[in-house]
Amino acid sequence: MRVIQFEDDPDDANNFQYICYIIALSMMTERSMNEWQRLYKNTHPENPIRGCRIITAYNEVVDKIYKLRDEDIQQLPSTRADRTPQAILNKIEDFAAVLDFSLRNGIASEMHASDELFEYLESRYDFIPRIGGQAAIIGSIISRFSDHPAIIHPDRVDELLGNLLREENLLAPIISEGRIKLVGPHEIGSELRSERHLIFEFAEGQPAITGGACKRHNRIIVDPVSAIQIDPSFEKALPEISRTCDLFLVAGLNHMGEDYDSAFKKVASHARIVRDSNPDAILHLEITSMADKEKMDAMVKEIIPLFDSIGLNETELQTLSAAVGSAPVHLGRKFTLPEQVEAMNALLRLGVRRIHMHTLGYYLRAGETGSVISSIRALIFSAAVVCAAAINGRMPYPEDLKTLSFSPSEKGFKAAESLSDQLIHSSDGSEIPEGRAEGIICVPTPIIENPRLTVGLGDCISGTCVAAEKMMKTI
Repeated sequence: MRVIQFEDDPDDANNFQYICYIIALSMMTERSMNEWQRLYKNTHPENPIRGCRIITAYNEVVDKIYKLRDEDIQQLPSTRADRTPQAILNKIEDFAAVLDFSLRNGIASEMHASDELFEYLESRYDFIPRIGGQAAIIGSIISRFSDHPAIIHPDRVDELLGNLLREENLLAPIISEGRIKLVGPHEIGSELRSERHLIFEFAEGQPAITGGACKRHNRIIVDPVSAIQIDPSFEKALPEISRTCDLFLVAGLNHMGEDYDSAFKKVASHARIVRDSNPDAILHLEITSMADKEKMDAMVKEIIPLFDSIGLNETELQTLSAAVGSAPVHLGRKFTLPEQVEAMNALLRLGVRRIHMHTLGYYLRAGETGSVISSIRALIFSAAVVCAAAINGRMPYPEDLKTLSFSPSEKGFKAAESLSDQLIHSSDGSEIPEGRAEGIICVPTPIIENPRLTVGLGDCISGTCVAAEKMMKTI
């Protein structure tokens, strides 16, 4: 056995100190894992959103899902993009460039396509239709846990979309003989074709068109050039139906079309109606990136200040931060954790009280809370709901959470540890205050290696968390 003499061999001393550091770091990470796992075990079987009454607007669409195969990728033209692709895709080469960009960087993209290209892509691949649109997906999930139907804004619910929504616990307002009546969306029967979104999913390790391998399971979304049709019955009914709602959740602003100025004025009007009719309701906005800078600026000035909270992913956070001048934006450039926190703190100055950011492996929340531990439990519950959807390939029910167990990710542990001096709770989950506080919360979340469902789930974390916090009286 060799005895290390530090004074005789400083290199040995340095090596010993490094080994001690690694052991200490490993012990700290293991403790962190145990504490967060305990929180997950104790929290996720609960149902804190029981009784929540929600109104969701504005987008219900048909998502047409296609899982890309390697041969599909190889058959596309080799076109490389090293910057944000153009706003509207016109040719198959444009589509290939967006896909290659997303594959190489492992990021999601959402773009509009010309009618000709959209029809070509829709006919080329064998899609599976599902319920789409953040408003429809979040409303469906929350209604499954709340024991109350979600009231939705109906947008062009034709036969195909109506059949997809038929079994969900959703209602839409109509005006019949001068009175408000709530009916199933499938009963409306729009003569206009519902909006379709083409979802191309790809997996980690799949080859990019121009070389390299995909870093992360993700997707690109191709939308038609169309606009949400604001429903007049919804507008007329809103003052009455919002009197008893707990949460008014808005999404889909990127699908308001070219006449966004008029549409945004209506959205702002609806937010004010809900605020006036029911001051106790929480108003939450799900952010989506917009290629048009003027649209982003209008959303920042006219819409965001009217809401209590906003939800977004890291790419949307970076884009929104650039719109208000607090961060540079370049898709594919690493948006570091300290930059994310800095951006969230800057965006609080817009007037919102809370910001929810979801990304792979962890969840950040900035702003005020009435109870740190309750907010963390709400975040963990929301992560469990979304993981159940990803594992089962369908929107979950409360009983699904009782049969599944989740382990938060090591990436999330490291994120929390790196922010330890900025959090309003201990980074390892061992010491979490009960009372009111204001600042940053970081919750490690599970990573599902082979998800069977991904579209819209990030927004569901935010929406479900806000619903849970409202019912737990932390906001």
